This record gives sequence, C-alpha cells and structure tokens, in this order.
Amino acid sequence: MKRIVGMLSAGMCALGLLADGGFSVTAGKSTLLVDTNGLSLTPSVAACPASRATGEPFWALLLEPHAVPAVHGQGVVITDAQQGAPRWEKLPDGVRLVYDTLTDGGRVFKIGLMLEIRGAGDAFTMSGSVTNSAHGWLLTGFTGPVLNGIATDLSRTPALLPEGFGKRINRVPAPDEKQREWQRLGNNYEASVVYPGVRGTMQWFALAGREGGLYVGSHDPLHRAKQLSLRYDPSSKRFGMAVRHDFFCRSGESVALAPVVIQPYAGSWHAAARLYRTWFDSVRKLRDVPAWTRDTSGWLLCILKQQNGEIMWPYTSLDKLCDVADARGLDILGLFGWAHGGHDHLYPDYIPCPEMGGVEALKKGLKEAKRRGKRTIIYANGQLQEREATEFWRTVGKDIAITRRDGTTYQHTYHKYRNIPVYRFDLGCLYAQAWYDRMLALAIQANELGADGILYDQLGMMAPMACYGEGHGHPVPSMAHEVERPVFLKRIADHMRQINPDFIVMTEGLHDCALDAISMFHGCTLGTYRTSASEMLVRLRASRVADPFPELFRTVFPEVMSTIRVPTPMMDRDMVNYTCVYGMRYEIESRYGPDVTYLREDRVPESDDYVHVVNKPDVTMMQATSPAEATRYLKEAIDFQRENAAFFWHGRFVDSQGFTLTGKDLVAKGFTAGDRFGVVIWNPLQNVTPFTLEVPGYALESASEPGRERVDPLAPMAASTVRLLRWKITSTSPKP
Repeated sequence: MKRIVGMLSAGMCALGLLADGGFSVTAGKSTLLVDTNGLSLTPSVAACPASRATGEPFWALLLEPHAVPAVHGQGVVITDAQQGAPRWEKLPDGVRLVYDTLTDGGRVFKIGLMLEIRGAGDAFTMSGSVTNSAHGWLLTGFTGPVLNGIATDLSRTPALLPEGFGKRINRVPAPDEKQREWQRLGNNYEASVVYPGVRGTMQWFALAGREGGLYVGSHDPLHRAKQLSLRYDPSSKRFGMAVRHDFFCRSGESVALAPVVIQPYAGSWHAAARLYRTWFDSVRKLRDVPAWTRDTSGWLLCILKQQNGEIMWPYTSLDKLCDVADARGLDILGLFGWAHGGHDHLYPDYIPCPEMGGVEALKKGLKEAKRRGKRTIIYANGQLQEREATEFWRTVGKDIAITRRDGTTYQHTYHKYRNIPVYRFDLGCLYAQAWYDRMLALAIQANELGADGILYDQLGMMAPMACYGEGHGHPVPSMAHEVERPVFLKRIADHMRQINPDFIVMTEGLHDCALDAISMFHGCTLGTYRTSASEMLVRLRASRVADPFPELFRTVFPEVMSTIRVPTPMMDRDMVNYTCVYGMRYEIESRYGPDVTYLREDRVPESDDYVHVVNKPDVTMMQATSPAEATRYLKEAIDFQRENAAFFWHGRFVDSQGFTLTGKDLVAKGFTAGDRFGVVIWNPLQNVTPFTLEVPGYALESASEPGRERVDPLAPMAASTVRLLRWKITSTSPKP
C-alpha cells in the first residue's frame, strides 16, 4: 500500500493523496484507491469481493479517423497507463482529474478528459467529460471505470447480468467447453450485455453473494448506449467488471460521461436491486396504465394472413377467435398479419385487406370482440420497411433507412416459408420525422378501426447501432435506437392518450428506458421462453455456466407486465405453472394453418403438416398433451390468477424475500398486497413433495390451487402443481 501524505475530510468521505501521485477516496468505511497500477476497491462489507489493481488500465478512450469510408486498422485506443500525471483538484467529496491532452505513447491528441471520483454514503461515483479538439478524429467511446483483480468464486458469488429478464452466471467456462455465455477477449473471457435492448434491459450488474456483494450501475438518465462486462483472466483466476460507453464525439464537440456507481452492499442481491430502482425512480416514472390492462390475463396472438398470402382467420371469424380465447381464459386478441400484405410482408404499408372482408368487416369484427369482453391489439412493425415493394419505401423510406458508414443499409430478412421469396427490409431511423409520422398514423388508424392498442414489434429488441444517414434529423454519425427510442415511443403513447385514455402502446422485447411509454410487453426475451420442469430443476441446481434469472427484472420492476413467449397454439402444464409462479401474463399463438385446425377442431398436427414452414411450432409439446387437457388446465390456472388478482396482478413480486421455505426442488415466490402476503409454490417434480413454510409477522389464512378453491395449506405438494398460500399481517415486522 502506498504511503498517504495528505488527507482532506468531508463528512463521511475523505481524499487521501499518495506519494506517487495517486489518491484514495473513502466512502463510509470503503476505500477506492487509484495509483499507477490501476483501480483498487477495499469494501467495508465482508461479503463484498475486493478489487486489487493489476497494472491494467482503469479507463480507455476509443477514437478513429473521421473519414468516409473508414480506414481499416487505424482506430486508436488511448489508456490512462500511457499518460503522464494528470492535474488533480480536491473536491468536497472526492477528486477531479484533468488531462489537457492525451497520448497513445507516440502522438499527442488535442483531446481533453476530465474525470471526477466522488464518495457519498457507501457508494463511489465516477463521471466526467471528454472534449475533442483533434481535427480529423472521431471519438467513438470510453471504457471506465474498470475494476480488475477481483478474487471470488462464482459458485458462491454469482454474477447477475440484465439480459432480458435476467441472467445468472454460475461459473467460468471449462477449457474444453463450447463457449456461448463467455466470449474471448484476447487471452481472457468476457460475458457482457449491451444496453438498451433485449440483451441489455437495465444499466446495472452485480457480483451477488448470499450475505453481500458488489453493485456496479450506470446512473444515466439519458439511457445512452453502453456495455456492461464481466471479465475473467484464466491465468490469475480473477475477475473484472467494466462499463463501456458508446458515443460519437466529433471535432469541436464535448460529451458528458454517464455516471457509474460502485457500491458494496450487505445482504442478498435484492439490496442491489433496490439501489437501482431507487435511482430509477429519481429520474423516470413508470407508465400509468389503464385499469383494463392491469386486469388482463394475457393474449391469443393470432396471425390472420401469413407471409405467403394464406388467409387463416378472415375478419368475419374474429368471433371464433373470441371463442378460442374464452375457452382458455385469455382476455386479449393480438391481431398480427391483419393487413393486405400479410405477416412480414409489405411493411410499413398496412391496408385493411379486401380479401379478408375490408375495412367494414374489420371494424365489425373488432366491435364484436369488444362486445364479447375481449380487448384487441393491432400489429405494426416499429422499424421494418420492405425494400422495393412498398410505396412508402420508394417515395420516403429509402432515404430514412439506418445506414452504415460505407453507405449500405442495415437489412433484415424474415423468411417464413421455403416456397416463397426472401423479403428484405430496411430499418427506419427513429430520428426521422417521416418515420414517426407513419408510426403515429398507424396508431391513430388502429384506434379508429376500434382496437384497444397497437404493438410496435421489435422496438424493445434492437441494441443501439451507428447511423450515418444524412437528413434523418441527427448529427452524422449518431447512435440509433438509443436516446431517441424512448422519446419516440412516449410521444406516440402520450398523443394517443389524448385521443383515447384507454388506448395502449405495446412493444416486443424489454428494456427499462421504455417504461414511461409501454403499458405491456410482448415477451420475447430471456426468461419468457418455454421452460420445462427439468429445465427448472437445472436452474435450481445452478450447474450450468449460466441460467435465465427472471427474478432480476421482476424484482426491480414488479409492476411491469409482460407476456411469456410460446409460438405454439397451446401451453403445456409446466409452462402454465412457470408463468403463474412468476406472475407473468399468458400467451398462445396461432401462426400457421395447422394451428387453426388445432384450435378449432382439436386436431393435433404432425411435423409434416408444416412442410414448407421454416420455423415450426413445438409439435412434440403439442402431441404430449391432449388439446382438451391443455385447454382445461390453462383456463383453470388463469381463473386461479384472476381469483387471486390482488396478489398476481395488483400485488408486488418480492421473489424469495419475507418467507422461509424448506422443501426439495420447490420453486416459491412471494407477492405482497397491502396487509396480506402470498406465497405461490410450484412443485416441478413428478412425485409428491412435503415442505414447511414460515412467514414471520403473518398468520396463515388459506390456500388454493388451480381448480381447487380450498386445500390444506401445508399438505405435501402433488406433482406438477402450483399452490398459493395466503397470509395476513399480525405485527409490525419488517415487510419484504
């Protein structure tokens, strides 16, 4: 440890100056040390892993020649290790470091960097700014802070990453193991998420032991593009944590760096979740959704007309869709492929299809659905425009497509049938006024047709990307699908609320920067896909490199509603139980012709029935359970949730907090509802399993299961069963 030669006290924080020009900042009883070896953290919490400087950089700046096209191989990485000593200024709660120019070890660049490291309470925050006065150079990102030399064991202190609803990293990869969760980073490995998008849904991650851990969060109210990275060095067997900020800073411009908070915490990982939610609530507000949305069980996602032109559900058959939904307890009809082009064809031109009955038949069908008590959501893709084939693309869209540096456009293909052409789509830039106008017009059209909402498909999915397109309304280049996306969605949602307060906006995927616009998500992300009993048991044992961990997002944002994702016209018992225990909303999907006969005639298809379909539904799952049994159990589970809506739909998901369960291989989650507490238990095993359950400060009232209004609360759990135990508060004991 370097000798401290000076000290400046400021409340609970202090700055210590080191003989070699380094310094330390104290927050609470934790210390963050910066010297020539890098960054070190000595935490006050015993269960929080410490970070020890390894001589590697604790920050890096990325730049490249500002030329079009790019000059390959001329990008530059500048690090703190290459610089001389910065100027430093004492702050009341930390230190400010100032680099007037930067060097790569040879050249000197007119680039200024200012970093501030502050301590407050138990947390350290690093923020700053970068100023580019280097002619001909474009700054493309900043990595920092970087914590290295973390000695921990993931089996005891797993890493929690915000991919989808959540991912838990349980161990490092074996040398001969196929790499998936971990990617090569030189001689090391990296597991990362890119925010905002379906693979990066929040701006924080943690090393989370049972008694404490380390929280690293980017508290960026603008929700800018970034990457959160867990790193592993096989030679030292130590870990690192880093935040990379992606941006463009042209010559003559400055960029403020998003604050990054490093905080040791005591207790379970839920303490870290509360840290992020407390910050989030200080800068953003969740959407106040209509009451009908809060009370919905889920949806029947139905493609009316497919990509190959096959009409499966004409507008005149929407009453039949209501019958299908009624039989299963589903409240919403999600109408995909409703326009003339069918699903994934001729976007963004959405014209009511004459072959399916035209405008009047569609309006009549939507009106009948509402009379039947069903809500309807009209589909629109939030980013795709088919090249060449649409009037919009030919006249407007090709000029507002997200464009790469070399002038080509980002293109997607969605090919549903092997016997039809491959359709190609450009992505509409959300900065462009023409794209906003088209998407708003589609929402207004949906409302005028009589729908209760619109789904902008894919707008919760995409990670940020660079756009070099001219005339879009942004500087060139800019990050697209970043700060403009939540603004885009909220403008539409707010506009539609003025027209119809009960009209909602949905999107596919998930990320938190859209929470002030989106009323419900179409789950298509980690944590929402089909989960079997055997899969759940593997998660409980944490034997794989990584597992889905939907507890993460559900705990931080328990109010957020999302369907699960089952692209099959039924759900098996395991998936019904999984959806129930996590308090998500149900889904079945009618996508292809054989799906229709399954739903209308109870005919179980064979794989050959989908002969031309590229991605077939799960035929094996459909064949394993009779249609009558699948329908019955789904309806019973939804009725069960509806009867206990105070917990499942209006309560607060608290995961495993507030109760103690003993019982082998049982899944249990808690829900608070005023002065009452509910614990829902799922037995994924094929045998009867006994258990005990304690909820301190609450008295047991009653219990029920799907199809059984009253059961013995503490009787052993039957195989493949869910049960809700209801408790009432009896004391002022701490609530979860």
